[in-house]
Amino acid sequence: MRRALLFRGRKNLQKLRERGSKRRRLDYTKAMSQSGRNTAFYPLCGPDTDRPDQDDGDLAVAPAKPQLKRPPLYRVVLLNDDYTPMEFVVQVLEQFFGMNREKATQVMLAVHTQGKGVCGIYPQDIAETKASQVNQSARDSGHPLLCEAEPSSDDDED
Repeated sequence: MRRALLFRGRKNLQKLRERGSKRRRLDYTKAMSQSGRNTAFYPLCGPDTDRPDQDDGDLAVAPAKPQLKRPPLYRVVLLNDDYTPMEFVVQVLEQFFGMNREKATQVMLAVHTQGKGVCGIYPQDIAETKASQVNQSARDSGHPLLCEAEPSSDDDED
């Protein structure tokens, strides 16, 4: 019985081959092997990277490191006035500059005795933003407190 199935299988295979000869089949293996011969494959890295399409013209090529420099720093300064309560100044220093109560009190006393006090040293955009936030908060609270950003002469302090 097995021989009969194999024999029928061979007959069916033969019939398929005969029908296949009438229809034209596309054979990609020949075309692919020919295109593979014409294509050059080069390694991307390693000892054999001298590719003809990457001619450097005998120049030594080194990656250029960008020249980075620190942005200019600005001091945020509170100016003294005779009308703003000391407690409001301490509150502003704690809120906008992240100082603790003791440090804020020291800066507030420096503003009161010396006429102005440094709240912090920041890059220009941050310093101007903090100064405008303090000024807006003082205006909203009805106080004439002034804060400004001025260029810092010593860039070593952070």
